Amino acid sequence: MNTMIHRRHLLLASLALGAAPSDYAQSAPQVPGPFDLKLMILGRRRPGTSMVEHRQHIRNVHGEMVLRYIATDPQNAPRRYVQNAVFDGQYRSSAPGSDPFALNRDFVTQIWFPDFGALGRSLQTPFYLQNLKGDEDNFVDQSTVVPLTVREREVVAQRAPLAGACKLFFCIQRAPDADPEAFRAAWQQGAAALQAWPVAAKLRRYVQNDAMAKPGTTAPLDGIDEFWLDDEAAARSLWTQWQTWVRDTLVAKGLATASGHFGLLATEAVLYAGQG
Repeated sequence: MNTMIHRRHLLLASLALGAAPSDYAQSAPQVPGPFDLKLMILGRRRPGTSMVEHRQHIRNVHGEMVLRYIATDPQNAPRRYVQNAVFDGQYRSSAPGSDPFALNRDFVTQIWFPDFGALGRSLQTPFYLQNLKGDEDNFVDQSTVVPLTVREREVVAQRAPLAGACKLFFCIQRAPDADPEAFRAAWQQGAAALQAWPVAAKLRRYVQNDAMAKPGTTAPLDGIDEFWLDDEAAARSLWTQWQTWVRDTLVAKGLATASGHFGLLATEAVLYAGQG
């Protein structure tokens, strides 16, 4: 499947906006909370820019614009806003032209909304169209950016302050013929295995993100693990152990593809924590 996204569709997130919420396998809660829907944007910096230039722009220019949006139009702006600067990671072995994850990632941006309607309205306001949309071209490689709408499930509740933690994202793709519920059930069981590992003592929080795709389509990812750990050494240790668990459990049982998983290490900046 060609998952390349048109350069102007970074935040239009067609996975979310191309259909009514009822078209998705996971329905929205009847009474949505402010953080029920999360948009994860996994991207690369704009070609021709250095990492320093990218980091400066995404945080000090674009990030400040988003904060202004939140301050001036809280009813339509994101309810929570987090930037994750990727400093190490893997990429998949497929051909780059057909799979954006055959290239490395430089950032993971996360924004929260109550539901699909709120997300859609946010991307059509005058502030977004006049300020944010055009600025995306200044720091993002629009040809390879991947927006994913997800619902998060907290697996391990927060045990310690998250500030200063090292973050590990682990991305998994379900096998084409695997039952989605069987995949999700087996994936959830990994939490029990993790708790028995010594590295669990350095785990501050753990969330699983269920990716949503329209029926009949194939998402580039089906699940994203999100771990917060005390330090980089602990994150790297868990990365190795979790990758082995995925291979020996999900892949071995035919539930996940052999080459569809990869990890990313990042530092997290919570630019707006939100008000629940």
